[in-house]
Amino acid sequence: MPDTKLTWSNLREHLRRNAAVYLVLIVAAAVLTNLLWTTTTPRTPEANRVLIYLADIYSNTAPLKALEEELLARGQAVDPTLEEVSFESLTFADPEENYTGPMVLMARLIAGEGDLFLASENAMEALIDSQACLPLDEYLADGWMADTGLEPRYADIVDPETGKTTRILAGLRVDSLTALWDMQAFRNEGACLCVAANSTNLETSMQVAEAMVKALAKESKSHD
Repeated sequence: MPDTKLTWSNLREHLRRNAAVYLVLIVAAAVLTNLLWTTTTPRTPEANRVLIYLADIYSNTAPLKALEEELLARGQAVDPTLEEVSFESLTFADPEENYTGPMVLMARLIAGEGDLFLASENAMEALIDSQACLPLDEYLADGWMADTGLEPRYADIVDPETGKTTRILAGLRVDSLTALWDMQAFRNEGACLCVAANSTNLETSMQVAEAMVKALAKESKSHD
């Protein structure tokens, strides 16, 4: 007759045999919670806001609150309909160690959230793999981000139908924006700025991105 008593030994054996099932359920619950929060929380319409995600294993948006107000004023000068500029944390660890980050990132991308990303190397790779990065080649050629000195981050994109590989300028490296780390907001070393290809407010987001970089560059120099 099988032992059906609830003991620590039996519970431990049950968890060992069903660990993979519970892992899937936990990850699915996290993603479902994220989607419910995304779709039910009252928020400024996406077309009237610029949302900047800090995607890394750790980030802190509190030191950037004053910058939000400055960027909102800058953005409203070119887009009077802009109501909000905000920074939000998006926890993203090494995908080989934690599956939740990539799934939450994908949920946000599917929901059309996020206009700009300050992304760690792991998060940037995930954005590139998802083809979520707007190619910036033409924008830089037209003078966007002129004199900021940010180094390009290129990526090779493979067309799944033709197999043809195209190299794009997927983002800009933010190693020089040391103010992010000095303020204990975000680890800038090895990280990149990515403009979301599906941004609902692209033109304004580009203007806000440039203003953000210049403000952080100025702050970085003051810390030297």
